Amino acid sequence: MALTSQTPQKIVNKPRLLFRPDAVLGWRLTPGHAVRVGFREGILQTINPQGWRHVPGQDRSTRPRVAFYGCSFTYGTGLADDETYTALLQRDLPDLCILNRGIGGHGTVQNLLQMRRDIAAGDIDAAVFAIISDHRFRNIAHPQRMRQYLSREWYKLGVEHVPVARLDAAGQVQITYPQIWQPALRDVNFSAFLPDDYMINQATLAVLELVQNTAQAVGLPLTFVLLDSLDAGFNAAVCNRLPQTRDISTPHDRAHRFLPHDIHPNMLANKLYAERLTPLVTALCSAVRTGQTI
Repeated sequence: MALTSQTPQKIVNKPRLLFRPDAVLGWRLTPGHAVRVGFREGILQTINPQGWRHVPGQDRSTRPRVAFYGCSFTYGTGLADDETYTALLQRDLPDLCILNRGIGGHGTVQNLLQMRRDIAAGDIDAAVFAIISDHRFRNIAHPQRMRQYLSREWYKLGVEHVPVARLDAAGQVQITYPQIWQPALRDVNFSAFLPDDYMINQATLAVLELVQNTAQAVGLPLTFVLLDSLDAGFNAAVCNRLPQTRDISTPHDRAHRFLPHDIHPNMLANKLYAERLTPLVTALCSAVRTGQTI
């Protein structure tokens, strides 16, 4: 019998247990697996045979193919397969193929690396990069973030490293792979040596510019969207550097998040994301059809 998203090979109880090592991305999702949502009765999230979150109604032979790159906000932590904003877009725009490229814990560096893979494979026709403020700590080897990898679960999963950005003397992005299993990080106070907010932001802005340049080099229509407003200064910096960015964020409150059980955007937030994304996606696909870039 052919593997489908409705017939998972294995069901796990924690999203992290969906992860498997990936030499380029650090980790990715396991094809054919599924995870139960612990704080919602009867909700099962499924991973398709290609190793991505299942998008109901998706026809991979349909064009244009629009890929949404992001983290757990895009993957849809806490949501059923048909509740994610990518699923809602697929429902409302059936003449498109919506690809969910969200993976929990990923940042912009990993999204860039995956976009490069997709371009090389000829798998996408347009791209949307979905950004949250926490990505700026994931895009560098920030001790606050690196400490989170010291969980035994990461060790048992076999994930060995994470790609991060470093800026050379000319401000160019260099991607390096620090090992994640560094127990000394647990007990050392690095606060006196950490870069300030401006410098941290600059690394992410440089990565986003590299994303833009990569897309432009191959004529790939691209847009950036902001999904949260937890750091107004960061959002403003992104919009100032990349004016095509659209802020589609929703509030951090119980009406729009799974609080107090979980911090991720809920069904209402994803409905709003989909509504706000629809004109942007329509414009991207118009650019695909006319051979333009955005």
